[in-house]
Amino acid sequence: MATQNHFIASLAYIDQRLDELNEEFGELPELEKDKQHELAIAKLQYEESQQIFADVQKFVITARNTLVELKEKEENLSKQQFLVRNNKEFDALSKEIEMIKQEHNDLSNRLRNEGVKEENLSRILEDQKANYDKLRAELVKIRQNIEELAGEQKEEVRLLNKQKELIVNNLKTYNYKEYNRIRKNLSDAATQIVRGRCSGCFNTITPQKIVEVRNNKELLYLCDHCGRILLSDDLVIDQNLVEDLLEEINSNS
Repeated sequence: MATQNHFIASLAYIDQRLDELNEEFGELPELEKDKQHELAIAKLQYEESQQIFADVQKFVITARNTLVELKEKEENLSKQQFLVRNNKEFDALSKEIEMIKQEHNDLSNRLRNEGVKEENLSRILEDQKANYDKLRAELVKIRQNIEELAGEQKEEVRLLNKQKELIVNNLKTYNYKEYNRIRKNLSDAATQIVRGRCSGCFNTITPQKIVEVRNNKELLYLCDHCGRILLSDDLVIDQNLVEDLLEEINSNS
C-alpha cells in the first residue's frame, strides 16, 4: 500500500528528472536574457543616432536656404547703396551689410562643422545598424536552439507534469508544503537514507530514526543536519516505483 513516504519519493524522482531536462538548456535562457538586453541598448543607441542625424540634416537644409537668402539680401542692400542720397543712409546700409556678412560667415562655419558631423553620424549609423542586425541574428539563433530543445522535451515534460499532478493530489497538504519549503533552498528536498547516512548531506542518521522512518512511512522525518525529508532505506526509488504508485492511484479512483 502506498504511503506518504512513497508519494514523496516518487515526487522527488519526477522533480529530479524535470530538473535534468531544464538543465539541458544550460546557459541558453541566461544568454537569451543578456542578448535581449544588448539588443535593447543597441536599438536605443541606433534610434538616438537616427534622431540626431535627422536633426543635423534638417539644420543643413535650412542653413543652406538661409545662406542663399542672406546672400540675396546682401546683394540687394549693396545695390541700394548706389541709390542713397546721403552718408547717413549709406553708413546705415553698410552696417547692415556687415551684419549680414558676419551672420553668413558664422552660419557657413557652423554648416561646415555640421557637415562633418553628418558624415561621422552616417558612418556611426552604419556601424550601429550592422551591430543591431548582428545581435538580432544571434538572439534568433539562441531562441531557435531553445525552441528545438523545448520541442524535443515537450512530450516528456507533459507526461512528467501529469504524473506529478496525480502524486501531489495524494500528498497531505502539510507534507507537500514542507517539501516545497525545503525545495526552495535545496533542489533535492527529499533524500534516501543510504548505509545509515542522509544521501543529501552524508551525515549519519541515528539507528532509532532509521527504524522510525522505515516503520512509520505515513509520517514526515527530517534530517537533523540539513533539514531534508528522509526517505526510507528499504525503498527502491526509480521509474518502477512511480509507475506502480500511479497504477495504484488509478485503481483506487
